[in-house]
Amino acid sequence: MNISNGVLDRTPFGWLRERDIDLLLCSEMHAEGALSNYFAKRLGVTAGYFSGAWVSESDADGESDLVLSFDGAQGQVVALIENKIAAPFQPDQAFRYSRRRDRWSEDERISRVVTVLVAPESYMTRAEAAEFDVRITYEELADILRREHDRRSLFLSNSLLAGIERSRRGYSLIPDDAVSSAWQEIWQIAARVAPRLNLAKPMEKPKESTWIYFYDADGFEQVSWRTAVVVYKAERGQVDLQFGGTIPSELERRTAHIRTAPMNVFKAGKSSSLRMLVPVVDFVKPALEQEAAIIEGLATCEELRTFFVEHRVSLLS
Repeated sequence: MNISNGVLDRTPFGWLRERDIDLLLCSEMHAEGALSNYFAKRLGVTAGYFSGAWVSESDADGESDLVLSFDGAQGQVVALIENKIAAPFQPDQAFRYSRRRDRWSEDERISRVVTVLVAPESYMTRAEAAEFDVRITYEELADILRREHDRRSLFLSNSLLAGIERSRRGYSLIPDDAVSSAWQEIWQIAARVAPRLNLAKPMEKPKESTWIYFYDADGFEQVSWRTAVVVYKAERGQVDLQFGGTIPSELERRTAHIRTAPMNVFKAGKSSSLRMLVPVVDFVKPALEQEAAIIEGLATCEELRTFFVEHRVSLLS
């Protein structure tokens, strides 16, 4: 926790729980914005509208984390939602959801009941995930919310991104003073030397949070960050222009006649990146002592941002 200019500045969650996300999603659904429309679309609701959301609905087969209701052209459609961040499935959990779906479907007021799993994309590889009727990733929801451009939606988007990070790294979001201080310094330097990266003022960060994603960089407004994003992996001395769902050979083809000598293609999980090497930043040491390294790293981030803007058609074709 930091106190700056008399204002308490801290992360939304000291420990991010699934229940936190349940409540935030429920609240956002009642706002009847883009998120509500997206769920309706994924549930196959035509000419419908949102009619209710509830958390922690329990019965003989267990608990649904979140229940959504839509009134559509064919009648009422209900979604029974299981929300996961990192916790394993409980025994027969998906089966018990299906039993709940079948029993609720007997209500003559309901035309259709759907079981839904909401979780980070990496969670969807678990075998039991396939037993849910619909699977919606945190990544999808975060993208939609960021495009709303209001502070409420941005708060939930950032919360979902925190859930993705927790799922990926398996750690609790306990703030670390040294890392949080480094992020603050990097943010201030970025505002001065690379303003078009549009790095948002950071909240407190945990120890392992050493990768900086420039989600709102100029030129990326209409592109999902899962499609293309600049990533500053400062503690590794790497800057990546990362393309999701793209194999290295395809990125090699797209960039063969446009990439410059310092850029090399690398595979990164299910993505591929154009990578440039920069000085390493040690998040344990004071950032001001490493200002020259940080400036060079951010300048390289700006170089890759400009490269994307100039060659966007080729890079996304």
